[in-house]
Amino acid sequence: MGWGGVLIVRWLMIVLGVMVATAVAGELKMSPFHGHFRISLGSAVFFFLLLLSKPRFLPLVGVLVGLFVCLFRMSVDVFSGVANWGQSYLTHFPAAWYYVAFVVFLSLIGYHRFFSSPLLLGVIGGLVDFGSNLVELFARMLIEQRPISLLDDAPVLLLVGLLRSYLVVGTYNMLEIRQLRAVSREQQKRMEKLLLILSELYEERLYLQKLMGQVEQITADSYQLYRKLTGDPRAAEALRLAEEVHEVKKDAQRIVAGLSKLIRQENLAEQLSLHDVVQLVSKANSKYAEHLGKSVQIQANIQGSWETHHFYSLLSLLNNIVANAVEAIKEEGVIVIDVFAYDDEVWFEISDDGPGIVKSDWELIFQPGYTTKYDQVGNASTGIGLAHVMSTLQELSGKIEVGESKMGGALFRIIIPSSSL
Repeated sequence: MGWGGVLIVRWLMIVLGVMVATAVAGELKMSPFHGHFRISLGSAVFFFLLLLSKPRFLPLVGVLVGLFVCLFRMSVDVFSGVANWGQSYLTHFPAAWYYVAFVVFLSLIGYHRFFSSPLLLGVIGGLVDFGSNLVELFARMLIEQRPISLLDDAPVLLLVGLLRSYLVVGTYNMLEIRQLRAVSREQQKRMEKLLLILSELYEERLYLQKLMGQVEQITADSYQLYRKLTGDPRAAEALRLAEEVHEVKKDAQRIVAGLSKLIRQENLAEQLSLHDVVQLVSKANSKYAEHLGKSVQIQANIQGSWETHHFYSLLSLLNNIVANAVEAIKEEGVIVIDVFAYDDEVWFEISDDGPGIVKSDWELIFQPGYTTKYDQVGNASTGIGLAHVMSTLQELSGKIEVGESKMGGALFRIIIPSSSL
């Protein structure tokens, strides 16, 4: 079945659902005047399903629903012994006029233009309901050959139409709001995940940029060695090494360029508040703690309101330190992130109730390669996380201090000038 066939089947299923739901709901009724004329729940259900499904070929939908409702009511009368087919047809055929008139009026008004204005849509729905009821009453007057005082009944019909319409529009908008909130929450989760991924890419780019500087120096040293070895058999080997290092540098440049382009393209916002940055870090590391099978409570206390363009750097800094705290905590514990202003600086204090850091190691932990963490088989960690923190802080003209927290664990204090943020 082609795409066109799928659309036709989908349309038929929608229309079938509207027909059945409208006909069944129409049996919840009252007949306040004019004999067989009824005010039922079917009209409200019909309008609600039109708003919800927004079917194409609206006039055709009205004709099909009107005929089905008429046939359904006739079948109920005949099988319950109330009337025969002929009598039941004269009684219920005018009801089909209501549904046809309803969709014709909606189509002429262009009701889809008013979805963003519920109050106006409610008025339009009420007027359409009122007009359609007048059409049905007029049809009954013609078929039943008896006069009907439309002016006497008009105020009641208008009031009923408006109440029924606002009930439908209100219910529809509540569903729409719930759906929008669900979509918003999902988009928020995706944005948070993407921001964290980009912060990691930003971190890797910084490493590569640092590596490029080192490779550049190695290339220059290799070439100088080649010049010194001119005439020596080892000169060719030195030149070959210099060329290979140069190729490594070019590959690194291409990777850095690609990462930079990706980060620029996926930049979700020009700036983020520090509150949002800290919340992202808290959520990410809470999930990390759960992944490690630990119960870690992360508390955030933010005094003041700041926004920063350097949120990738901050995400990277805070994630490194908070993740280290999560890993240091044995099974359960608490991590507190405090953010506050002091003079012209913004202070970030991350404290925990873990085992802490030996004072003699306070200066060593920022050296590349230094680590006290080992996996289950005894392999050492890379020891570059805190070294990256130090290098990133240098770009922000910031500094970091290590100490003992009030809870007995480790305390990291990051101090960044407000102007750098």
